[in-house]
Amino acid sequence: MAQVSAFATPYASERSLNTPPHIRFTGRDNGFRKALTARVDTYLASAGKGRGADTALALKTMFYGTATVALYAMMLFDGAVWWKTGLLAILYGVCALLFAINIGHDAAHIAVTGSRRLDSAIQRLVFIPIGIDGYLWQMRHLGSHHVFPNVNGCDIDIDENPFLRLSPNHAPKRWQRRQHLYAVPVYMLTLLHSIFWGDFVYLRKRSLANMHDIRHHPLDIASFVAAKLAYLAITLLVPMLVLPFAWWQVLIGYVAMTAAMSLLFIFLLVGTHFSDAASFPKPQADGTLPTTWAEHAVASSVDWAPESRIAIFISGGANAHAAHHLFPRLSHTHARAVTRIVRETAREFGVAYHETGFREMLRGHFRHLKALGQRDPDRERDGDHGDGGVHLAEAA
Repeated sequence: MAQVSAFATPYASERSLNTPPHIRFTGRDNGFRKALTARVDTYLASAGKGRGADTALALKTMFYGTATVALYAMMLFDGAVWWKTGLLAILYGVCALLFAINIGHDAAHIAVTGSRRLDSAIQRLVFIPIGIDGYLWQMRHLGSHHVFPNVNGCDIDIDENPFLRLSPNHAPKRWQRRQHLYAVPVYMLTLLHSIFWGDFVYLRKRSLANMHDIRHHPLDIASFVAAKLAYLAITLLVPMLVLPFAWWQVLIGYVAMTAAMSLLFIFLLVGTHFSDAASFPKPQADGTLPTTWAEHAVASSVDWAPESRIAIFISGGANAHAAHHLFPRLSHTHARAVTRIVRETAREFGVAYHETGFREMLRGHFRHLKALGQRDPDRERDGDHGDGGVHLAEAA
């Protein structure tokens, strides 16, 4: 019986969560992964750096943590003008989200202190202000998405939903023909959906994508309840008690804040996998994928401005997505250097590597949505995934 619990195990390792027996990689390793690992190890040794937090991450923690607290205090006590308070609320929410992306994400991968218990505690605390349960998010992020990204039935992030068709391996629906036009309003509701619906669904499910027989320790459930109550108190109860506005005005400001946070999160990340450049491999009947894990990690990811210091400061290294999937236990402060190694090694071994800018990353995502919305189901059944995609069979 799988025990997914931070307290009982203390946190199940990435390896213990990510071995679904029915899906496996069958490609022959041509030395790509071995060369990558050796070169990254050489970089760390020559730079005299560890895999986890360094001074840069400590400074980012202080910056985002201080800014989040300061903006929250300003929202409560710095004015009685509704629109000004609403703007401060949006800035607070955005800063809290960036705090989670930059620090909480590294902690979820045990890439801050290197201690599972301590990093898991950091991640849960940092996630409270954004409302998403850190324990459940870490469970599905490590146990599903990082195992088989963009593979149906194994990546919870691309599970079918009634609103958007994100994978060419999903059955097309008539109303999705204009999904590229209505996607933004849907994306604006992402955070609200996750906080008040998604987390509760995940807590009750015993199977999620490739994870089965999931059981939660009572302390994890207690932590879930405590985190939700803390979030509601911070974002709704306290503002309603302190601010000189009607409850409905506070509620409008809250909805605007969550919409802004949702769009920022989506725009930073959505094109790193859901793109007309990324691959969406479909397993064979026997559950095999025609490539190696490392080649799959690169081919299913899209980097945008991966060596931009500003982009890394904002996105927490999510812009250097291939490097993150290949080396998830490395702090994102290594993203620029590791991306250079990934790019050069992929070119040397003939592995598909995708790199673009921020605007083109977004364009690639919306082209992807438009193409999937207008695709002919007969072509899908014939295995035609359209033009512009780079598929694993070609990269292997």
